[in-house]
Amino acid sequence: MTSLPPPSRYRPRGRIMRCATAAFIAALFSVASWTAAPGPASAANSRFMMVAGTASMGISVLRVADDGSLSSVPNSPFPTGFGVLSLVLAPDGRTVYVPHAGGFGVSGYRLDDNGTLHPVPGADITVGGPPTAAALSPDGKQLFVVVGGAPGHVESFAVTASGALVPSGAPTVPVDGFSAVGMAAVDPSGRFLRVVTYLGNTMSNYAISPDGTMTPLGAIEVKLGPVAPGFSRDGRYLYVSNEFGFDLSGFVIGENGQLSPTPGSPYPTHGVPHGAVVTADNTRLYVPNAMGQSIAGFDLHSDGRLVELPGSPYAAPAATLPGQVALHPDGKTLYLIDVLTAQVTTRVHTYTIREDGSLAPSGRPSVDTGVVMSDGPVVALTP
Repeated sequence: MTSLPPPSRYRPRGRIMRCATAAFIAALFSVASWTAAPGPASAANSRFMMVAGTASMGISVLRVADDGSLSSVPNSPFPTGFGVLSLVLAPDGRTVYVPHAGGFGVSGYRLDDNGTLHPVPGADITVGGPPTAAALSPDGKQLFVVVGGAPGHVESFAVTASGALVPSGAPTVPVDGFSAVGMAAVDPSGRFLRVVTYLGNTMSNYAISPDGTMTPLGAIEVKLGPVAPGFSRDGRYLYVSNEFGFDLSGFVIGENGQLSPTPGSPYPTHGVPHGAVVTADNTRLYVPNAMGQSIAGFDLHSDGRLVELPGSPYAAPAATLPGQVALHPDGKTLYLIDVLTAQVTTRVHTYTIREDGSLAPSGRPSVDTGVVMSDGPVVALTP
């Protein structure tokens, strides 16, 4: 695919930020793990947002009210291993897994109705190198862990009924290119795994067998600096954020898992994109620009084509680097989560989604998560 030259005013900072993360991962060593104490029970059916800190060894938990407002739960953030670059929520909406590169491991936690995180017995495992990403199958029965290296590889684990992790017995598979900060996603069908390599321009593709065996389907070329693959809600389209391309690559997913470009791909975001999310009705897509300090918004057409929404991109608060976005199930509220901020700890900012899809600040104050440097897909919102 043909690359467009990115605006020079963004390139140095974006390259420095992510390359610093790559160097950070390469230098990590084992650290001691901590255990969160149980908290009191509270009302069932509470909704929470979890935000991990890459540099602060913790997971922040925020209570999400019905009106979309946020508040920190007692004792948050909860400690975990060092170097978290990925956080995945199981289908039960209460079990979460985080790979922590500092300890060459993955840990699982369960969220109670009070918002307290508790370690899951048997879900604290070690892998063969610094893990940079994890992805669950849609049924929650398989966990795939990307291990950084030159080349890196992917390991698979079976998830037991209790949430414990056990090796699947399937062979590891190599990742094409230099995957020091590789990121992964499983197709909504559960049949295919995608892994992008940040320090390169490739996406590796694998077919997944019921026993967790991964069969390489080959790599395709994307633009430089691919991160955080994301899917449309119907599972027909895949979008990859290209940090050094300053755009999104869109792909149609074939029945056999093969990928072909969506019409008009790639789509400029006017900054350094950090992972896209699609609305529940599958009609709009939003992506934060870490450099460019904004959120890009698109109409998602039935053929996978993206068309910019009115007024896009939308300004982010001053002195922040937008890292991720999350959507409230009400379809009216969008949350913007920082990678870094002048206040040091990560903040969450709230936007209102208008009828035409455009965004406006909600007027609510930002909420401090208490964690530092939320880099990568480290945010999850419970159902």
